[in-house]
Amino acid sequence: MNRWEDIIEVQLPLPFALKIINAFLIKGKNGYTIIDTGLHIQEDVDKWEEVQSQLGFKWDEVEKIVLTHYHPDHYGLAGTLQAWTGAPVYLSETDYKHAQLFLSDNGDMPEAMASFFSRHGLEVEFVEKIPAHLRSYHRFAEPHPSPSFIKAGDTIYLGDYEYQILHTPGHADGHLSFYDPARKWLIGGDFLLPRISPNISLWPRCDPNPLETYLSTLRQMKEIPVQTVFPSHGKVFHHYEKRIDTLLVHHKHRLEEMKKVLLRTKATTAYEICKQVFGEKLSIHNLRFALSEVLAHLEYLRVQGEIQSITKDGKVLYRIDC
Repeated sequence: MNRWEDIIEVQLPLPFALKIINAFLIKGKNGYTIIDTGLHIQEDVDKWEEVQSQLGFKWDEVEKIVLTHYHPDHYGLAGTLQAWTGAPVYLSETDYKHAQLFLSDNGDMPEAMASFFSRHGLEVEFVEKIPAHLRSYHRFAEPHPSPSFIKAGDTIYLGDYEYQILHTPGHADGHLSFYDPARKWLIGGDFLLPRISPNISLWPRCDPNPLETYLSTLRQMKEIPVQTVFPSHGKVFHHYEKRIDTLLVHHKHRLEEMKKVLLRTKATTAYEICKQVFGEKLSIHNLRFALSEVLAHLEYLRVQGEIQSITKDGKVLYRIDC
């Protein structure tokens, strides 16, 4: 476990390409605060029990559990840890609603996603796999917590320091980050990662222009003086402004790449563009993220008036007028 003053990094294994999520444990005079939780899998349960044993605290010494956003690697063990500790679970109301939308057995989002991808050209053999694939993630987030809601503009004590709650959407609509102005520390979740670009995806029933939202978030957050970032994936880092600039350039280049593909083709689907940008040998897991990210960039360009879309035979086609 790595430590920075009162913050302890807890590395939790993931059965995905990312391999690790960094949760954080913060010690204060009133007990411990957990930031993000990992998945409800035995490996992550075992890791939390190992951490608890090594540090020698009791579960009832956890005073609160705070979630940056609803994605299962952050949200998944919240209900279990709440049962162990009796502590309140805090997150944004938007992201709790999205957790119910995406991770609850009662909803029809898997079918809605399959239909959405079908309209954007995904082949039938993959469309048919989407509902079962998405429902396979529900087990990672059960049981769901009974949450309390926090929002941007308020403050929250994490340990003995008062943090500003910041809304940092784009990767998730209700994503929150936590800023300590005394030390200029940012607990950023997936808002800003040191080596990879956070996935920015267009989903049905969510933000209709998530890339515009994320780029705006980056520009606004650049104005905040941050010296140290505690990210959910990758090492703690200090090149805050430079990393924001790098991501702004990355998305500029990706948008130009989309336009170049469209200049080489007639009107075509997002899926065909996805294959040219990301290749064709993708797992169903990686394919849905790749296609959703392509759609986020295409919709950004369409809203900006740089490309157009038409619907033909039930399929959405994108084109660029020379």
